[in-house]
Formats: sequence, structure tokens, C-alpha cells
Amino acid sequence: MLKEVIELLDPKPGQKFIDSTLGGGGYAGAIAKRVLPDGVVLALDLDELALANAGRKFKNEIKNKNIILAHENFKNLQKIIKENFPPPALFDGVVFDLGLSSAQLQDRLRGFSFNLDAPLGMNFGSGVRLTAEKIVNDLEEPALAKIFKDYGEERFASKIARAIARQRQIEKITTTGQLVKIISAAIPARFQRGKIHPATKVFQALRLAVNDELENLREALPPAVSALKPGGKIAAVSYHSLEDRIVKRYFREEAKDCLCPPALPLCRCGHKARLKIITSGVLRPAEEEVLANPRARSAKLRVAERI
Repeated sequence: MLKEVIELLDPKPGQKFIDSTLGGGGYAGAIAKRVLPDGVVLALDLDELALANAGRKFKNEIKNKNIILAHENFKNLQKIIKENFPPPALFDGVVFDLGLSSAQLQDRLRGFSFNLDAPLGMNFGSGVRLTAEKIVNDLEEPALAKIFKDYGEERFASKIARAIARQRQIEKITTTGQLVKIISAAIPARFQRGKIHPATKVFQALRLAVNDELENLREALPPAVSALKPGGKIAAVSYHSLEDRIVKRYFREEAKDCLCPPALPLCRCGHKARLKIITSGVLRPAEEEVLANPRARSAKLRVAERI
């Protein structure tokens, strides 16, 4: 949803932006073009591959300090800002794109894709020690089922967890190919005829668990809003209902002057609204984008403005 994000953020020459999820560099590059010659984009990513690719792709922009790269988790946004900008550093916009990049999906060493037989890693970078292999082989069956149900909203979470527990008694599960076979055998055939691959939800759940993505997002939103100047905007593109729910709830809370229970006659929390919601509900990708990139079909965009 690059087109929609850029239109709503509306970058102008000389402004400062944060791309919290660099990935393939689409947002950072598009914003940098619009803030030239004196503007800057601070771009973060946990993935060393994303940073290496961006280093080559944006060689001139980095040299001219129009793009600053940071190898960091976006939950540590305040720390990264302090390391790269003199205080008080306020920005005109922040963007989060919470999906996987094409490079990550196509990397045969990472295990993000169920279409490639690869080691069961699924971590965003070397700083993330946990792997999907460890979760699949070490967690008790009920804990596995909970991950698949809570993070993947998988209907057959218990059956899949039971099948994994049985199979790992025979052999260690180390590859995506092994896991896909187990999942496909556990899900009844009549539920495997849709457009979505039967392993989609389990792979998504494992990725979220390995990288602690939901908690990181909860921690990242408050400093992102604090980093905005009045009129600055925050845009979040999510691909999972749980991620979207976190963004939606946070935006709504920060758009209120009071968070006290309705039963209280007077406000005791002292909370003051910091955001004005720009998007009514969620924006979905245009049909042309979905046709060109089927993975965009689940994208949801929310945008809010700092008061």
C-alpha cells in the first residue's frame, strides 16, 4: 500500500521521517525522494540482509545523509533517535509495514515460506536467538496448540500440535518441508481447497512467536507517537488481525481525553488525547495491487495525526 501511505503522509522537502520497518526499502526510498535535498529518513530493521541490500540500493542517499540506517528493533525507537539526532528531535511522520519482505520470503536459509524447503528459522536477524525449530521440537503439545490458536487463529490448532508431538518422537523436525507435510496431513482435506495454503496460519503464528512481534509492536507505538511533531502522522500497515487490533486499540485510546471506566463520574486518569484518527476504519489495497501482488490482499492501513 505504498501509494496510499505516501499520499496520506504527504512528505515534503526538508522534512524528517522514520521508516520503522525498512524491509525492501520501498517506503524509505519513496519518502527520501520527496524530502530531498535536506530531508532525512531514519530507517530501522532487525534483519542484516535488509540493511545490506539498502546499503547498496541507497548508496547516494546514505552518503548525503538523506537516509540513515539503523540495525535495531523498532521497540527501541527512542534510543535510536537519541543516537542519531540532537534533542529535541521531532519527526513529520512514522511508518510501520508489519509484513515480510520478498527477500525474506525468498531466502532459502530463513524458513519463512512454506513454498521453499528450508531450515526452520523464521527469525528476523541474528539478534533473535529463538527459532521455529526450537518451538516445534521443545514446547509441550498444549503450549504449541496455544501458539497456533492465539497467534495464528488456526481452527485445527490442537490437531496440528498433536501431529507434531507424534512426529517429533520419530524424528526431529528441522525443515519447513517436514512441517508442511505434518500440517497438511492433520487438516481435513475438505478444508484445504481454498486459496490459502493450509500451512499459512501455523507459519504466521510461529513467526510472530519467534520474533515476539505483537509485544514489540505494543512497545513501539508509544515512542513512535512521542517522536511526532504536532501535525505529524503515523501510518501502520498490518497483515494479521492481531496486529491490526493492537494498532486500532492504541489509536483509539490516544484519540481520547479520558481512559477512566464510564462508571466514574470524574476523570482520574488525567489522560489527554495525542492523536486524531485520519482513516475512518481501515483502508484496503486497490484491486490492481492485489492482482499484481496477491500477498497484499490481507493488508490493512490505519493512519493517525499527532495533535
